Amino acid sequence: MSRRRVPVIDEARIVSELEAILTGAREAGAWAPALRAVELLGRHIGLWRGDAKPEASLAELINDAVERAKGGEGDRD
Repeated sequence: MSRRRVPVIDEARIVSELEAILTGAREAGAWAPALRAVELLGRHIGLWRGDAKPEASLAELINDAVERAKGGEGDRD
C-alpha cells in the first residue's frame, strides 16, 4: 500500500502561492483575482486591520447637525 504524500502548507508556501496567483492573474488581465491576491498579501503584512476608529452612525451625524443648528458644537471627534 503506497502512502499519499501530504503537502506541507505553511506561511511561506501560502505567500508564494498568492504571489504566483497575482502574477498569473495580472498576465491574464484577470483583475478581480489579482486584486484579491493583493488584498490577502496586504493583510498578511498588517494592512487594513480592523482597529481603525469606527465611523459615526447616522444617528450621531443627525444629532451633531441638530446641535450645530441650535448653536451648539456637537461632540463628535
